[in-house]
Amino acid sequence: MPDANDSGWASTVVVGSLTGIALTAEWLPHEVAAHFALDGRADGVIAHDLYLTLVIGATVLLSGLASCLLRVAVLRFPDLVNLPNRGYWLAPERYEATGAFLARRAVWLAAILSLFTFGLHLLVLRANRDSPARLDAPALMAVMTALFAALGAWVAQLRRHFERVKSAVQ
Repeated sequence: MPDANDSGWASTVVVGSLTGIALTAEWLPHEVAAHFALDGRADGVIAHDLYLTLVIGATVLLSGLASCLLRVAVLRFPDLVNLPNRGYWLAPERYEATGAFLARRAVWLAAILSLFTFGLHLLVLRANRDSPARLDAPALMAVMTALFAALGAWVAQLRRHFERVKSAVQ
C-alpha cells in the first residue's frame, strides 16, 4: 500500500482539481465550446452538464486507474509486468516491496493526471470567455509540455529505481 504521506497529498491534489473544476463550472456557458481546430477556433460545442460530467469523469477515471493499475498488475498479473531486472524485483523476497514502491509511484501519477485535466479545463474555461470561443495555443502547449515533462520525470525515476541493482545482478 502507498504510505499515508503519498496517498494523502495525492488525494489532496485530486480533490483540489475536482473542486476547482466544480467551482469554476458555473462560469461556463450553457453550450461549452469544447473542441477546437488547429488554429484555436472552436469547432464543436457540448452541453454544459455533459461537459462537466466528462471532465470530472476523466479526472476521476485517470486518477483512479493510475492509483490502482500498477499495484494490481504486480499482484495479479506479474507475468505482464515489464521492469528492468524483472527477475530480481519480482522475486518472492522483494515482490511485496516492489508492489508497494509501484503503488507509491502510482499516486504521483494520479496527481499528475488530475492536474493535467484541471489545466485543460482551465483552458476551455478561458477559451469560452471569448466570443467566438478560441483556445490559446501557447497555453495549451505549456500544459502539454508540463504533462510530458512530469511523465518523463516519473518514468525516469522508475527506471532509475529498477535499474540500480543492474550491476549487482549481473
